[in-house]
Amino acid sequence: MRPWLSGSPRSTWTAATVIAVLMVVLAALQYRWISKASRAEQQRLRSGVEAAADGFADDLGHEVTRVLFAFQPGHERSVAERYRHWRETAVSPRLVREVFTAAPGAGGALALTRIDPAAETGTAVPWPADLLPLRERLQASGGDPAAPPSPIDPAVPAVVLPAYHRFGEPGDRGSREVVIVALDRAVLTGELFPDLAQRYFGVTRAPDYLVAVTGPGGLVYRSDPKLPAARYLSGDLAKPLFLPRHGEARRARARASLASLAQAAEPEGMRGDPHPQPPQRAHPGDPPPRPRLTTPWRLVVTHRDGSLEAVVEGVRRRNLAVSLGVLALLAATLVVLAASTQRARSLARQQLEFVAGVTHELNTPLAAIRSAGQNLADGLVADPQQVRRYGALIEREGRRLTGMVSKALDLAGIQSGSKVYRPEPVALGEVVDEALADCRWAFEEKGVAVERDVPADLPSVAVDRAALRSAVKNLLDNAVKYAGAARWIGVRARAAGDGREVSLIVEDRGPGIRTEDRPHLFEPFYRGRDHASGAVHGSGLGLSLVRHAVEAHRGTVSVATGPGGSAFTIRLPAVLEAAVVRE
Repeated sequence: MRPWLSGSPRSTWTAATVIAVLMVVLAALQYRWISKASRAEQQRLRSGVEAAADGFADDLGHEVTRVLFAFQPGHERSVAERYRHWRETAVSPRLVREVFTAAPGAGGALALTRIDPAAETGTAVPWPADLLPLRERLQASGGDPAAPPSPIDPAVPAVVLPAYHRFGEPGDRGSREVVIVALDRAVLTGELFPDLAQRYFGVTRAPDYLVAVTGPGGLVYRSDPKLPAARYLSGDLAKPLFLPRHGEARRARARASLASLAQAAEPEGMRGDPHPQPPQRAHPGDPPPRPRLTTPWRLVVTHRDGSLEAVVEGVRRRNLAVSLGVLALLAATLVVLAASTQRARSLARQQLEFVAGVTHELNTPLAAIRSAGQNLADGLVADPQQVRRYGALIEREGRRLTGMVSKALDLAGIQSGSKVYRPEPVALGEVVDEALADCRWAFEEKGVAVERDVPADLPSVAVDRAALRSAVKNLLDNAVKYAGAARWIGVRARAAGDGREVSLIVEDRGPGIRTEDRPHLFEPFYRGRDHASGAVHGSGLGLSLVRHAVEAHRGTVSVATGPGGSAFTIRLPAVLEAAVVRE
């Protein structure tokens, strides 16, 4: 069974069409797969950012919780003792900036006392500006720190606790004194935030994310201070800080994240909950919802390359470009392969035609030589004049055989790469005369008149003498074949380009060259459309050998044709020295 590429053109085009359709289907499948993979990657990145942000907020909450436990109310130790114990045993004692107590004073106003850990008594001080909002909140709640939804006041930030346990009858809330543990912003922004950012986002090792923390008054921490603040404010994720963390809330977020991942993996048109649950409504006996606590402190995470959506979209576009590039390369390979196959088929057909033509060309002189030799051997020719005619015939046909063999050997040398040219300064007129002498028998046989116009003072050309002679001879043989009824050939030479170039023109007054044959004139084995009718015989090698020889000497060959004949022009540089040219 023959491969499809070596079959008929119809089978070739059918196979190419099938492959093209398969490539289109493959392109559509790749597009869908890359789109789904991009959505899944975006969900994965967002889930990773959310998990890291949760870890950041949880660890920060743990640090604040340590403060809360260290200053929890109790009778066995005073506030100053708790403060002193914190400074002696805490991992990060500098996290606490100052400790105050606030208690109702004269007229019901809350009086503030700064605690000195080295002394048992405190010092009355005016309320600092950053604690004034806390004073207003305590005033509104009657000095009860249990009234707010959380013992953490994120605006300061500070931990607010009762100074002692509450005792008494129902309705008696005991002492109204509260402890205010103010956290140090410098420690938060200079030590704790950078450590958490490094731990969860790796901000110092080729970071993918920019981490910032906003607080009262704006941006208080940036993972890369060299970048402007505007780069941090868009944010792929914003997480509130200094808020209580509830396990149920974390589990709900985890369930929502898993649901979003599952939704991204579902086919289009099948997303959504097929059995949506109605919203839960409050019952009359349920306790009122806890007030929502707001915080000015937020963790803002931004991808360094823009946003997560932009990054994933960029990766998606690159993947699509690579996939389309691979498909385009496959398509181009298929086109080149089909074109090469078509060219190989055409070349094989031309080679078969060459074999048929050469066989015909060889049979004619061989038959003439055998017939003349047989007559001479049989003694049928005794007249000396007849013997000379037979001898001339044998010599002429032998020349034809020699020419065809020489062309075949030249082609074999060119294709094998072993052809060597040895340039030397040569007078163009001498080469033209030698080529005309070689073609004398063809001129006489066809009755062709030759007009020679080659000035003797032309510049010399650096060429291989035998190669140029063979090229001119091939042009003359071609002109003899197509001279037509005019039976005239012109050979002219001129200097051009201020003496830097020499042109040799071989022209005839024949019917000219067909338009469809002109692009293929200098191809090996190409003989033109006229050979099918048997009007012109030849091997199809002459013009190909001419082009190769001329181009090997840094020259050019061209043709101009029309109804009044054709003119082949060889242009060679006029030089005095040249190196050996190898092909």
